[in-house]
Amino acid sequence: MSRPKFRNNASVRALQTASVILALCLPAASASAEDSCGGDYVCIPDDSAAARPGQSSAATTLAKLAGQERCTEAPVDVTAASADERRLACSAANDAIQLLGRCGISLRRPLHVQIMSEVRHPFSGAIFGLFDIKRERVLVTQEANIPSLVKDTPYAKLPQRDFYKSLIVHEVVHGVMHQNLKRPATSHAAYEYPAYALQIESLPPHVREEFLQSFDQTAIKADSTIFNDSVLFFDPYYFAARAYHHFKASPNGCAHLTALLEGEVAFITPPQM
Repeated sequence: MSRPKFRNNASVRALQTASVILALCLPAASASAEDSCGGDYVCIPDDSAAARPGQSSAATTLAKLAGQERCTEAPVDVTAASADERRLACSAANDAIQLLGRCGISLRRPLHVQIMSEVRHPFSGAIFGLFDIKRERVLVTQEANIPSLVKDTPYAKLPQRDFYKSLIVHEVVHGVMHQNLKRPATSHAAYEYPAYALQIESLPPHVREEFLQSFDQTAIKADSTIFNDSVLFFDPYYFAARAYHHFKASPNGCAHLTALLEGEVAFITPPQM
C-alpha cells in the first residue's frame, strides 16, 4: 500500500504505545453500549479526571465558574469561559447534528460540551478532546492549546479556527452516535470512522482540500479501502483522509453510518486477538 506523504516518527512511536494501552478499553462483543469505548471515545474510570492529578476538582471548579448556556440551535449545553467559545461550540455542535441528521441519525437527549484549559487522556497525555461515555459529555481543549498540539502534523497548516471547530464536530459526532448505538463495535476504527469522516466533511472546501493534499491521492482513493485499528493508531491523519473519501465516494455513505450503529461492517476489519 502506498504510504501518505506526511509521516512523523515521534507520532508513530506514541501511537504504537497508545494502541497497546487503548486495547484495554476495547469492548467485548457482548459488552453493553454503556461499557464500550475506543480511540477518543473513552471509558473514564470514576476515580479519573481525564486529566493530570488534581485536575478533577479544578475541572469541577471551572465548570462552576465558567458560563454555561443552552445553545439556541440545538439541545446542547456548553460550558466555557468566554461567550466566543460558547458561540463557536454551539455552531460546531449544530454542524455535527445537521450532518448526522442528513443520515437520519439524531440527538436523542441533551448533550454537554465543556471547553477546558486542558484535556488529557486517562492513559496518556494532553489531547484535543474526548467523549466521556459515562457522563455523556464532550471535553475539548481550549483553542489556545491548538498550536502546540498540531505541531508537526497535517493539521498545522490549516487555519486554526476552522480546524478547531472541526475537532468539536468530531467529538459531538461521537456523542450523537453513542446515543443511537444498538450494539457496541469491537474495534476502535468502527468508532472513529464516522467522527473522522464528518470532521473532514465539516471543513470549508478549500481547507478540506488543503488537508487532503497532504496525502498520496492514489492511496486515499483506492477502491479496496479497508479500515482497521493499525491504520488508525499508526497514522490517524491518513485514517481521517481515507474515511472522508470512502464516505463521500460511496453511493450511500449514510448507509455506512447506520450500519455501524448495528455493529460490524464489511469495510472495517476486527482486531486480531
